[in-house]
Amino acid sequence: MLKWSTSCAIPSVAASKGSLELGQIQGKRGIWFCGYDSHEDELKAGMDAAHGILGKHSSVVYSPKHLSPSFMETMACLFVAKFFQQFVSPGCIIFLEEGGRIFTFKGNMEKCPLKSVLKVHNPQFYWRIMKEADLGLADAYINGDFSFVDKDKGLLNLFQILVVNKELNSAAQDRTKEGTWFSPALFTTSISSAKYFTKHLLRQNTVTQARRNISRHYDLGNELFTLYLGETMQYSSGVFKMNKEHLDVAQRRKISSLIEKTRIKKWHEVLDIGCGWGILAIEVVKRTGCKYTGITLSEKQLKFAEDKVKEAGLEEYIKLLLCDYRHLRQTNMTESYLFKEMVEHVGKEYIEEFYRCCDQLLKKDGLFVLQFITLPEELSKEVQQTAGFIKEYIFPGGMLLSFNTHLSAMAAASGFCVEHVENIGSSYYHTLRWWRKNFLENTSDVLALGFDDKFMRTWEYYFDYCAAGFKTGTLLDYQVVFSRADNFATLGDPYKGFPSAYSFMDT
Repeated sequence: MLKWSTSCAIPSVAASKGSLELGQIQGKRGIWFCGYDSHEDELKAGMDAAHGILGKHSSVVYSPKHLSPSFMETMACLFVAKFFQQFVSPGCIIFLEEGGRIFTFKGNMEKCPLKSVLKVHNPQFYWRIMKEADLGLADAYINGDFSFVDKDKGLLNLFQILVVNKELNSAAQDRTKEGTWFSPALFTTSISSAKYFTKHLLRQNTVTQARRNISRHYDLGNELFTLYLGETMQYSSGVFKMNKEHLDVAQRRKISSLIEKTRIKKWHEVLDIGCGWGILAIEVVKRTGCKYTGITLSEKQLKFAEDKVKEAGLEEYIKLLLCDYRHLRQTNMTESYLFKEMVEHVGKEYIEEFYRCCDQLLKKDGLFVLQFITLPEELSKEVQQTAGFIKEYIFPGGMLLSFNTHLSAMAAASGFCVEHVENIGSSYYHTLRWWRKNFLENTSDVLALGFDDKFMRTWEYYFDYCAAGFKTGTLLDYQVVFSRADNFATLGDPYKGFPSAYSFMDT
Protein backbone atom coordinates (compact mmCIF):
# COMPACT_ATOMS: atom_id res chain seq x y z
CA MET A 1 0.00 0.00 0.00
CA LEU A 2 1.17 3.53 -0.78
CA LYS A 3 0.82 6.20 1.87
CA TRP A 4 1.37 9.92 1.70
CA SER A 5 0.68 13.07 3.69
CA THR A 6 -0.81 16.31 2.44
CA SER A 7 -1.70 19.66 3.93
CA CYS A 8 -4.67 20.01 1.56
CA ALA A 9 -8.17 18.96 2.51
CA ILE A 10 -9.35 15.79 0.73
CA PRO A 11 -13.11 15.97 0.06
CA SER A 12 -15.33 12.99 0.74
CA VAL A 13 -17.40 11.41 -2.03
CA ALA A 14 -20.48 13.25 -0.77
CA ALA A 15 -18.60 16.56 -0.71
CA SER A 16 -17.33 16.04 -4.25
CA LYS A 17 -20.86 15.26 -5.45
CA GLY A 18 -22.17 18.37 -3.70
CA SER A 19 -19.48 20.48 -5.36
CA LEU A 20 -20.58 19.30 -8.80
CA GLU A 21 -24.21 20.18 -8.01
CA LEU A 22 -23.38 23.57 -6.50
CA GLY A 23 -23.94 25.46 -9.75
CA GLN A 24 -27.56 24.31 -9.86
CA ILE A 25 -28.46 25.82 -6.48
CA GLN A 26 -26.13 28.82 -6.46
CA GLY A 27 -28.17 32.00 -5.99
CA LYS A 28 -31.46 30.22 -5.37
CA ARG A 29 -33.58 32.01 -2.75
CA GLY A 30 -30.93 34.72 -2.64
CA ILE A 31 -28.34 32.40 -1.08
CA TRP A 32 -24.77 32.30 -2.43
CA PHE A 33 -22.10 29.82 -1.37
CA CYS A 34 -18.46 30.85 -1.20
CA GLY A 35 -15.84 28.28 -0.26
CA TYR A 36 -12.21 27.59 -1.11
CA ASP A 37 -9.23 25.32 -0.55
CA SER A 38 -6.52 27.66 -1.86
CA HIS A 39 -5.91 31.40 -2.08
CA GLU A 40 -6.59 31.37 -5.82
CA ASP A 41 -9.90 29.53 -5.38
CA GLU A 42 -10.80 31.86 -2.51
CA LEU A 43 -10.53 34.87 -4.81
CA LYS A 44 -12.49 33.23 -7.64
CA ALA A 45 -15.25 31.97 -5.33
CA GLY A 46 -15.59 35.43 -3.82
CA MET A 47 -15.81 37.06 -7.23
CA ASP A 48 -18.44 34.57 -8.40
CA ALA A 49 -20.58 35.31 -5.35
CA ALA A 50 -20.12 39.07 -5.79
CA HIS A 51 -21.10 38.87 -9.47
CA GLY A 52 -24.24 36.96 -8.55
CA ILE A 53 -25.29 39.32 -5.78
CA LEU A 54 -24.62 42.48 -7.79
CA GLY A 55 -25.96 41.10 -11.05
CA LYS A 56 -22.85 42.33 -12.85
CA HIS A 57 -19.77 40.70 -14.29
CA SER A 58 -16.18 41.88 -14.28
CA SER A 59 -13.03 40.25 -15.56
CA VAL A 60 -9.85 39.69 -13.59
CA VAL A 61 -7.36 42.47 -14.31
CA TYR A 62 -3.81 41.17 -14.44
CA SER A 63 -1.23 43.57 -13.05
CA PRO A 64 1.78 43.74 -15.40
CA LYS A 65 4.79 42.32 -13.65
CA HIS A 66 7.71 40.06 -14.42
CA LEU A 67 6.88 36.40 -14.07
CA SER A 68 8.65 34.65 -11.22
CA PRO A 69 8.87 31.04 -12.36
CA SER A 70 10.12 28.22 -10.19
CA PHE A 71 13.09 26.15 -11.31
CA MET A 72 10.78 23.51 -12.83
CA GLU A 73 8.76 26.17 -14.62
CA THR A 74 11.96 27.68 -16.01
CA MET A 75 13.02 24.29 -17.36
CA ALA A 76 9.55 23.82 -18.80
CA CYS A 77 9.79 27.21 -20.52
CA LEU A 78 13.05 26.20 -22.19
CA PHE A 79 11.53 22.90 -23.32
CA VAL A 80 8.39 24.48 -24.76
CA ALA A 81 10.33 27.28 -26.47
CA LYS A 82 12.70 24.76 -28.07
CA PHE A 83 9.80 22.63 -29.25
CA PHE A 84 7.94 25.52 -30.89
CA GLN A 85 11.17 26.79 -32.45
CA GLN A 86 11.57 23.44 -34.21
CA PHE A 87 7.87 22.82 -34.80
CA VAL A 88 6.62 26.05 -36.38
CA SER A 89 7.46 25.90 -40.07
CA PRO A 90 4.66 27.96 -41.66
CA GLY A 91 2.74 30.59 -39.70
CA CYS A 92 3.69 32.69 -36.69
CA ILE A 93 3.16 32.15 -32.95
CA ILE A 94 4.30 34.74 -30.40
CA PHE A 95 4.41 34.47 -26.59
CA LEU A 96 4.21 37.83 -24.75
CA GLU A 97 5.12 37.39 -21.10
CA GLU A 98 3.92 39.91 -18.55
CA GLY A 99 6.94 42.05 -17.85
CA GLY A 100 8.15 42.23 -21.42
CA ARG A 101 9.90 39.01 -22.44
CA ILE A 102 8.89 37.89 -25.95
CA PHE A 103 9.25 34.54 -27.75
CA THR A 104 8.67 34.57 -31.51
CA PHE A 105 8.25 31.39 -33.56
CA LYS A 106 7.91 32.32 -37.21
CA GLY A 107 8.03 30.26 -40.37
CA ASN A 108 7.02 30.63 -44.00
CA MET A 109 4.10 33.07 -44.00
CA GLU A 110 3.23 32.31 -47.63
CA LYS A 111 2.25 28.73 -46.83
CA CYS A 112 0.29 29.82 -43.77
CA PRO A 113 -0.29 33.58 -43.32
CA LEU A 114 -1.93 33.11 -39.92
CA LYS A 115 -0.53 34.72 -36.79
CA SER A 116 -1.45 34.15 -33.14
CA VAL A 117 -0.13 36.27 -30.27
CA LEU A 118 -0.47 34.74 -26.80
CA LYS A 119 -0.27 36.80 -23.60
CA VAL A 120 1.30 34.57 -20.94
CA HIS A 121 0.06 35.48 -17.45
CA ASN A 122 1.43 32.58 -15.42
CA PRO A 123 4.59 30.44 -15.78
CA GLN A 124 2.37 27.44 -15.10
CA PHE A 125 1.54 27.82 -18.79
CA TYR A 126 4.86 26.21 -19.73
CA TRP A 127 4.71 23.54 -17.05
CA ARG A 128 1.22 22.39 -18.04
CA ILE A 129 2.20 22.11 -21.71
CA MET A 130 5.41 20.21 -21.00
CA LYS A 131 3.59 17.84 -18.67
CA GLU A 132 0.48 17.06 -20.74
CA ALA A 133 0.98 18.47 -24.24
CA ASP A 134 -2.28 19.58 -25.85
CA LEU A 135 -4.32 18.65 -22.78
CA GLY A 136 -1.93 20.88 -20.87
CA LEU A 137 -2.53 23.68 -23.37
CA ALA A 138 -6.27 23.32 -22.78
CA ASP A 139 -5.80 23.25 -19.02
CA ALA A 140 -3.64 26.37 -19.17
CA TYR A 141 -6.28 28.28 -21.13
CA ILE A 142 -9.12 27.14 -18.90
CA ASN A 143 -7.19 28.25 -15.80
CA GLY A 144 -6.41 31.66 -17.29
CA ASP A 145 -2.66 31.12 -17.62
CA PHE A 146 -2.74 32.81 -21.03
CA SER A 147 -5.04 34.81 -23.28
CA PHE A 148 -4.85 36.35 -26.75
CA VAL A 149 -4.23 39.80 -28.20
CA ASP A 150 -6.86 38.99 -30.85
CA LYS A 151 -9.78 37.88 -28.70
CA ASP A 152 -11.92 36.89 -31.67
CA LYS A 153 -9.57 34.72 -33.73
CA GLY A 154 -6.41 34.30 -31.65
CA LEU A 155 -7.35 30.87 -30.30
CA LEU A 156 -8.77 29.72 -33.64
CA ASN A 157 -5.62 30.81 -35.48
CA LEU A 158 -3.40 29.04 -32.95
CA PHE A 159 -5.20 25.76 -33.56
CA GLN A 160 -5.02 26.17 -37.33
CA ILE A 161 -1.28 26.93 -37.22
CA LEU A 162 -0.66 23.84 -35.10
CA VAL A 163 -2.71 21.66 -37.45
CA VAL A 164 -1.03 22.98 -40.60
CA ASN A 165 2.44 22.54 -39.12
CA LYS A 166 1.66 19.02 -38.05
CA GLU A 167 0.63 18.14 -41.57
CA LEU A 168 3.53 19.90 -43.31
CA ASN A 169 6.42 19.45 -40.91
CA SER A 170 7.92 16.04 -41.57
CA ALA A 171 10.07 16.17 -38.46
CA ALA A 172 7.01 16.74 -36.32
CA GLN A 173 5.26 13.85 -38.06
CA ASP A 174 8.19 11.61 -37.19
CA ARG A 175 7.95 12.68 -33.55
CA THR A 176 4.27 11.82 -33.52
CA LYS A 177 5.01 8.30 -34.74
CA GLU A 178 7.43 7.94 -31.86
CA GLY A 179 4.66 8.93 -29.46
CA THR A 180 5.11 12.56 -28.52
CA TRP A 181 3.20 15.78 -28.63
CA PHE A 182 0.63 17.17 -31.02
CA SER A 183 -1.26 15.05 -33.50
CA PRO A 184 -2.89 16.64 -36.58
CA ALA A 185 -6.27 16.77 -34.87
CA LEU A 186 -4.79 18.33 -31.74
CA PHE A 187 -5.42 15.27 -29.63
CA THR A 188 -2.58 13.96 -27.44
CA THR A 189 -0.56 11.29 -29.17
CA SER A 190 -0.08 9.18 -26.11
CA ILE A 191 -1.99 8.62 -22.92
CA SER A 192 -0.11 10.99 -20.67
CA SER A 193 -0.90 9.11 -17.50
CA ALA A 194 -2.77 6.07 -16.22
CA LYS A 195 -5.68 8.24 -15.11
CA TYR A 196 -6.72 9.03 -18.68
CA PHE A 197 -6.54 5.40 -19.75
CA THR A 198 -8.59 4.37 -16.72
CA LYS A 199 -11.15 7.08 -17.41
CA HIS A 200 -11.54 5.89 -20.99
CA LEU A 201 -12.17 2.31 -19.88
CA LEU A 202 -14.72 3.43 -17.31
CA ARG A 203 -16.54 5.65 -19.82
CA GLN A 204 -17.18 3.04 -22.50
CA ASN A 205 -20.79 3.32 -23.59
CA THR A 206 -22.47 0.41 -21.90
CA VAL A 207 -26.21 0.90 -21.46
CA THR A 208 -25.69 2.24 -17.93
CA GLN A 209 -22.60 4.34 -18.63
CA ALA A 210 -24.02 5.83 -21.83
CA ARG A 211 -26.76 7.58 -19.85
CA ARG A 212 -24.18 8.97 -17.41
CA ASN A 213 -21.98 10.20 -20.27
CA ILE A 214 -24.90 11.91 -22.01
CA SER A 215 -26.14 13.44 -18.76
CA ARG A 216 -22.77 15.06 -18.01
CA HIS A 217 -23.13 17.22 -21.11
CA TYR A 218 -26.77 17.48 -22.12
CA ASP A 219 -28.14 17.83 -18.59
CA LEU A 220 -26.10 20.96 -17.87
CA GLY A 221 -29.42 22.77 -18.31
CA ASN A 222 -31.71 23.58 -21.21
CA GLU A 223 -31.30 27.28 -20.45
CA LEU A 224 -27.60 27.03 -21.33
CA PHE A 225 -28.20 25.50 -24.76
CA THR A 226 -30.93 27.99 -25.65
CA LEU A 227 -28.35 30.76 -25.26
CA TYR A 228 -26.25 29.68 -28.23
CA LEU A 229 -27.98 27.06 -30.43
CA GLY A 230 -30.48 29.47 -31.96
CA GLU A 231 -34.23 29.15 -32.37
CA THR A 232 -34.06 25.72 -34.08
CA MET A 233 -32.15 24.17 -31.13
CA GLN A 234 -30.10 22.00 -33.49
CA TYR A 235 -26.90 20.60 -31.96
CA SER A 236 -25.40 19.60 -35.31
CA SER A 237 -24.14 21.42 -38.36
CA GLY A 238 -26.37 23.64 -40.40
CA VAL A 239 -25.91 23.97 -44.16
CA PHE A 240 -24.49 27.38 -45.13
CA LYS A 241 -24.62 28.69 -48.69
CA MET A 242 -22.59 31.80 -47.87
CA ASN A 243 -20.31 33.01 -45.08
CA LYS A 244 -22.60 35.72 -43.72
CA GLU A 245 -25.74 33.62 -43.66
CA HIS A 246 -27.62 33.44 -40.35
CA LEU A 247 -27.38 30.28 -38.25
CA ASP A 248 -31.16 29.74 -38.16
CA VAL A 249 -31.34 29.93 -41.96
CA ALA A 250 -28.60 27.30 -42.29
CA GLN A 251 -30.27 25.01 -39.75
CA ARG A 252 -33.63 25.18 -41.52
CA ARG A 253 -31.85 24.24 -44.74
CA LYS A 254 -30.29 21.26 -42.96
CA ILE A 255 -33.71 20.14 -41.72
CA SER A 256 -35.12 20.41 -45.25
CA SER A 257 -32.27 18.33 -46.64
CA LEU A 258 -32.80 15.56 -44.08
CA ILE A 259 -36.54 15.41 -44.74
CA GLU A 260 -36.03 15.28 -48.50
CA LYS A 261 -33.24 12.71 -48.35
CA THR A 262 -35.32 10.51 -46.05
CA ARG A 263 -38.29 10.89 -48.44
CA ILE A 264 -40.77 11.07 -45.58
CA LYS A 265 -44.45 10.78 -46.49
CA LYS A 266 -47.62 11.33 -44.48
CA TRP A 267 -48.17 7.60 -43.87
CA HIS A 268 -44.62 6.95 -42.68
CA GLU A 269 -43.48 6.32 -39.14
CA VAL A 270 -40.14 7.92 -38.30
CA LEU A 271 -37.69 6.96 -35.58
CA ASP A 272 -35.13 9.54 -34.45
CA ILE A 273 -32.39 8.18 -32.20
CA GLY A 274 -31.04 11.18 -30.30
CA CYS A 275 -34.01 13.49 -30.80
CA GLY A 276 -32.53 16.44 -28.92
CA TRP A 277 -34.89 19.18 -27.79
CA GLY A 278 -37.76 18.14 -30.07
CA ILE A 279 -37.70 21.02 -32.55
CA LEU A 280 -36.71 18.72 -35.41
CA ALA A 281 -39.58 16.35 -34.59
CA ILE A 282 -42.08 19.22 -34.63
CA GLU A 283 -40.78 20.55 -37.93
CA VAL A 284 -40.85 17.13 -39.61
CA VAL A 285 -44.43 16.44 -38.51
CA LYS A 286 -45.63 19.90 -39.52
CA ARG A 287 -44.16 19.49 -42.99
CA THR A 288 -45.09 15.85 -43.65
CA GLY A 289 -47.88 14.82 -41.26
CA CYS A 290 -46.03 11.59 -40.36
CA LYS A 291 -45.95 9.77 -37.03
CA TYR A 292 -42.71 10.38 -35.15
CA THR A 293 -40.92 8.62 -32.29
CA GLY A 294 -37.87 10.26 -30.75
CA ILE A 295 -35.60 8.85 -28.05
CA THR A 296 -33.00 10.52 -25.85
CA LEU A 297 -30.89 9.68 -22.80
CA SER A 298 -31.13 13.20 -21.36
CA GLU A 299 -33.92 13.78 -18.85
CA LYS A 300 -33.74 17.54 -19.26
CA GLN A 301 -33.87 17.28 -23.04
CA LEU A 302 -36.92 15.04 -22.77
CA LYS A 303 -38.77 17.49 -20.52
CA PHE A 304 -37.99 20.41 -22.85
CA ALA A 305 -39.06 18.42 -25.93
CA GLU A 306 -42.29 17.24 -24.32
CA ASP A 307 -43.20 20.82 -23.42
CA LYS A 308 -42.51 21.99 -26.98
CA VAL A 309 -44.59 19.18 -28.50
CA LYS A 310 -47.48 19.97 -26.16
CA GLU A 311 -47.17 23.66 -26.97
CA ALA A 312 -47.39 22.79 -30.69
CA GLY A 313 -50.42 20.55 -30.10
CA LEU A 314 -48.76 17.54 -31.73
CA GLU A 315 -48.96 14.95 -28.93
CA GLU A 316 -51.03 12.70 -31.20
CA TYR A 317 -48.23 12.56 -33.77
CA ILE A 318 -45.05 12.68 -31.69
CA LYS A 319 -43.99 10.18 -29.04
CA LEU A 320 -40.86 10.89 -27.00
CA LEU A 321 -39.04 8.33 -24.85
CA LEU A 322 -36.17 8.26 -22.36
CA CYS A 323 -34.59 5.18 -23.86
CA ASP A 324 -31.35 3.63 -25.12
CA TYR A 325 -31.50 2.52 -28.75
CA ARG A 326 -30.43 -0.95 -27.62
CA HIS A 327 -33.66 -1.28 -25.64
CA LEU A 328 -35.95 -0.63 -28.58
CA ARG A 329 -37.76 -3.88 -29.31
CA GLN A 330 -38.02 -5.00 -32.91
CA THR A 331 -41.44 -6.59 -32.38
CA ASN A 332 -42.90 -3.35 -31.04
CA MET A 333 -41.41 -0.97 -33.59
CA THR A 334 -43.05 -0.16 -36.92
CA GLU A 335 -40.95 2.81 -37.99
CA SER A 336 -40.15 2.87 -41.67
CA TYR A 337 -37.50 5.57 -41.74
CA LEU A 338 -34.67 6.54 -39.42
CA PHE A 339 -32.26 9.42 -39.21
CA LYS A 340 -30.05 10.39 -36.34
CA GLU A 341 -27.20 12.67 -35.31
CA MET A 342 -25.78 10.92 -32.29
CA VAL A 343 -23.43 8.21 -33.54
CA GLU A 344 -20.40 10.13 -32.17
CA HIS A 345 -21.58 8.99 -28.71
CA VAL A 346 -21.66 5.28 -29.58
CA GLY A 347 -17.95 4.44 -29.45
CA LYS A 348 -15.91 1.95 -31.47
CA GLU A 349 -16.75 -0.89 -29.10
CA TYR A 350 -20.46 -0.62 -29.92
CA ILE A 351 -20.55 0.69 -33.48
CA GLU A 352 -21.39 -2.70 -35.00
CA GLU A 353 -24.17 -3.17 -32.46
CA PHE A 354 -25.51 0.25 -33.42
CA TYR A 355 -25.80 -0.68 -37.09
CA ARG A 356 -27.24 -4.08 -36.17
CA CYS A 357 -29.99 -2.42 -34.11
CA CYS A 358 -30.78 0.02 -36.92
CA ASP A 359 -31.02 -2.87 -39.38
CA GLN A 360 -33.44 -4.73 -37.12
CA LEU A 361 -35.64 -1.68 -36.52
CA LEU A 362 -35.90 -0.50 -40.11
CA LYS A 363 -38.56 -1.96 -42.37
CA LYS A 364 -37.47 -3.69 -45.54
CA ASP A 365 -38.40 -0.75 -47.76
CA GLY A 366 -37.13 1.94 -45.38
CA LEU A 367 -34.40 4.54 -45.75
CA PHE A 368 -31.86 5.40 -43.08
CA VAL A 369 -30.27 8.87 -43.12
CA LEU A 370 -27.31 9.53 -40.87
CA GLN A 371 -25.47 12.82 -40.32
CA PHE A 372 -22.21 12.29 -38.46
CA ILE A 373 -18.70 13.66 -37.87
CA THR A 374 -15.67 11.67 -39.01
CA LEU A 375 -11.94 12.17 -39.40
CA PRO A 376 -9.45 10.81 -41.95
CA GLU A 377 -8.49 7.15 -41.66
CA GLU A 378 -4.85 7.90 -40.83
CA LEU A 379 -5.92 9.74 -37.67
CA SER A 380 -8.60 7.31 -36.55
CA LYS A 381 -6.48 4.78 -34.67
CA GLU A 382 -4.40 7.49 -33.04
CA VAL A 383 -7.47 9.32 -31.73
CA GLN A 384 -9.04 6.12 -30.42
CA GLN A 385 -5.95 5.34 -28.34
CA THR A 386 -5.39 8.76 -26.80
CA ALA A 387 -6.86 11.09 -24.27
CA GLY A 388 -8.06 14.32 -25.82
CA PHE A 389 -9.67 17.62 -24.94
CA ILE A 390 -13.14 16.71 -26.22
CA LYS A 391 -13.24 13.39 -24.38
CA GLU A 392 -11.87 14.87 -21.17
CA TYR A 393 -13.77 18.14 -20.98
CA ILE A 394 -16.82 18.07 -23.27
CA PHE A 395 -18.14 14.65 -24.32
CA PRO A 396 -17.07 11.84 -21.97
CA GLY A 397 -17.41 8.57 -23.83
CA GLY A 398 -17.46 10.34 -27.18
CA MET A 399 -15.34 9.03 -30.05
CA LEU A 400 -14.91 10.03 -33.68
CA LEU A 401 -14.48 7.20 -36.16
CA SER A 402 -13.32 7.22 -39.75
CA PHE A 403 -15.75 6.84 -42.63
CA ASN A 404 -14.15 3.49 -43.44
CA THR A 405 -14.80 2.28 -39.89
CA HIS A 406 -18.47 3.13 -40.29
CA LEU A 407 -18.66 1.31 -43.62
CA SER A 408 -16.91 -1.76 -42.21
CA ALA A 409 -19.26 -1.88 -39.21
CA MET A 410 -22.28 -1.42 -41.47
CA ALA A 411 -21.17 -4.25 -43.77
CA ALA A 412 -20.42 -6.60 -40.87
CA ALA A 413 -23.60 -6.01 -38.88
CA SER A 414 -26.35 -5.05 -41.34
CA GLY A 415 -27.80 -5.49 -44.78
CA PHE A 416 -27.45 -1.79 -45.60
CA CYS A 417 -25.80 -0.34 -48.66
CA VAL A 418 -24.86 3.30 -49.30
CA GLU A 419 -27.13 5.21 -51.69
CA HIS A 420 -25.84 8.77 -51.22
CA VAL A 421 -22.94 10.59 -49.50
CA GLU A 422 -22.39 14.34 -49.05
CA ASN A 423 -19.74 16.14 -47.02
CA ILE A 424 -21.03 19.34 -45.36
CA GLY A 425 -17.97 19.81 -43.11
CA SER A 426 -17.25 23.34 -44.34
CA SER A 427 -20.64 24.38 -42.96
CA TYR A 428 -19.74 23.07 -39.52
CA TYR A 429 -16.99 25.68 -39.27
CA HIS A 430 -19.57 28.44 -39.71
CA THR A 431 -21.98 26.69 -37.34
CA LEU A 432 -19.37 26.57 -34.59
CA ARG A 433 -18.42 30.22 -35.09
CA TRP A 434 -22.09 31.14 -34.66
CA TRP A 435 -22.34 29.06 -31.49
CA ARG A 436 -19.24 30.76 -30.10
CA LYS A 437 -20.58 34.20 -31.00
CA ASN A 438 -23.95 33.54 -29.37
CA PHE A 439 -22.32 31.99 -26.30
CA LEU A 440 -19.94 34.89 -25.65
CA GLU A 441 -22.59 37.52 -26.33
CA ASN A 442 -24.65 35.89 -23.58
CA THR A 443 -21.80 35.69 -21.06
CA SER A 444 -23.76 37.43 -18.29
CA ASP A 445 -26.70 35.04 -18.76
CA VAL A 446 -24.40 31.99 -18.68
CA LEU A 447 -22.79 33.21 -15.45
CA ALA A 448 -26.22 33.90 -13.98
CA LEU A 449 -27.00 30.19 -14.42
CA GLY A 450 -24.23 29.41 -11.92
CA PHE A 451 -21.35 28.71 -14.30
CA ASP A 452 -17.97 30.40 -13.78
CA ASP A 453 -15.16 31.90 -15.86
CA LYS A 454 -13.45 28.52 -16.19
CA PHE A 455 -16.60 27.14 -17.78
CA MET A 456 -16.71 30.08 -20.18
CA ARG A 457 -13.11 29.50 -21.26
CA THR A 458 -13.68 25.74 -21.55
CA TRP A 459 -16.53 26.19 -23.99
CA GLU A 460 -14.81 28.92 -25.94
CA TYR A 461 -11.90 26.51 -26.32
CA TYR A 462 -14.34 23.77 -27.39
CA PHE A 463 -15.93 25.88 -30.12
CA ASP A 464 -12.62 27.10 -31.59
CA TYR A 465 -10.93 23.71 -31.23
CA CYS A 466 -13.61 22.03 -33.34
CA ALA A 467 -13.94 24.96 -35.76
CA ALA A 468 -10.23 24.71 -36.57
CA GLY A 469 -10.65 21.00 -37.28
CA PHE A 470 -13.37 21.64 -39.85
CA LYS A 471 -11.61 24.70 -41.29
CA THR A 472 -8.48 22.66 -42.03
CA GLY A 473 -10.34 19.56 -43.22
CA THR A 474 -9.10 17.48 -40.29
CA LEU A 475 -12.73 16.89 -39.34
CA LEU A 476 -15.48 16.02 -41.82
CA ASP A 477 -19.27 15.95 -41.54
CA TYR A 478 -21.27 13.60 -43.74
CA GLN A 479 -24.91 13.13 -44.64
CA VAL A 480 -25.29 9.51 -45.74
CA VAL A 481 -28.38 7.70 -47.04
CA PHE A 482 -28.49 3.95 -46.36
CA SER A 483 -30.95 1.51 -47.88
CA ARG A 484 -31.09 -2.15 -48.88
CA ALA A 485 -30.02 -3.56 -52.20
CA ASP A 486 -33.52 -4.53 -53.39
CA ASN A 487 -35.34 -1.39 -52.24
CA PHE A 488 -36.60 -0.40 -55.71
CA ALA A 489 -40.07 0.68 -54.53
CA THR A 490 -38.79 3.42 -52.23
CA LEU A 491 -35.84 4.55 -54.32
CA GLY A 492 -38.01 4.84 -57.43
CA ASP A 493 -36.47 6.42 -60.51
CA PRO A 494 -32.80 5.31 -60.55
CA TYR A 495 -31.87 8.51 -62.40
CA LYS A 496 -33.46 10.85 -59.87
CA GLY A 497 -30.83 10.48 -57.18
CA PHE A 498 -30.72 12.48 -53.95
CA PRO A 499 -30.57 16.28 -53.80
CA SER A 500 -27.59 18.16 -52.43
CA ALA A 501 -28.08 19.68 -48.99
CA TYR A 502 -27.06 23.00 -50.53
CA SER A 503 -29.89 22.93 -53.09
CA PHE A 504 -32.59 23.93 -50.61
CA MET A 505 -33.89 27.37 -49.77
CA ASP A 506 -33.89 28.60 -46.17
CA THR A 507 -37.37 27.29 -45.32
